[in-house]
Formats: sequence, C-alpha cells, structure tokens
Amino acid sequence: MYLETVKQITAVENEMEQAKAAARAQVQQQLAEAERAGKELLQRTQAQNRAARDEALAQAQQQAAQQQQQSQALAQTECDRLRESAALKMALAAEEIVRRVVEG
Repeated sequence: MYLETVKQITAVENEMEQAKAAARAQVQQQLAEAERAGKELLQRTQAQNRAARDEALAQAQQQAAQQQQQSQALAQTECDRLRESAALKMALAAEEIVRRVVEG
C-alpha cells in the first residue's frame, strides 16, 4: 500500500511538472506572439508617421513655393512701379535741365 501511494504521489508530481512545463511553454509562446504583435504595431506606426511627415513636408514645400511666387510677384510689381516713377522723374528732370539751359 505504501508503494502504491508513493507511485501515485510520483505520478501526480510528474503530471504537475508536465503541467508547469506546458504552462511555461504557453506563456513563452504568448510572450513571443505579443512581442511580434508589438513590433508589427511599432513598424506600422512608424510607417504611418513617416507618411504623415512626408505629406506635411510636401505641403510645407508647396506653401513655401506659393509664398515665394507671391513675394516675387509683389517685388516685381514694386520694381515696375519704381521704374515708372524713376522714368517720370527723369523726364521731368530732363525738361527742367532743358528749360534752364534754354532760359539760361
């Protein structure tokens, strides 16, 4: 009877060790799956962030180009206005010089 009890205890201990080993293996597998899923999520998030960054950069470049064109157009308009004003003043100055020479 004692031998039978020892065999039963040994069998139960073996079953418990197998259950522990199975539980450890399952936990390790779950951990590996969680790590893999985490890495995939991180990669997707990084890719999305890169895409968003690239889009924002493209928009910023487009806006900068538009602002540059507007600034150039305004500068050209101001240059044209100054050129016309200078031409008018030069014509008036030339008339004044001719008047002073003639009256002179």
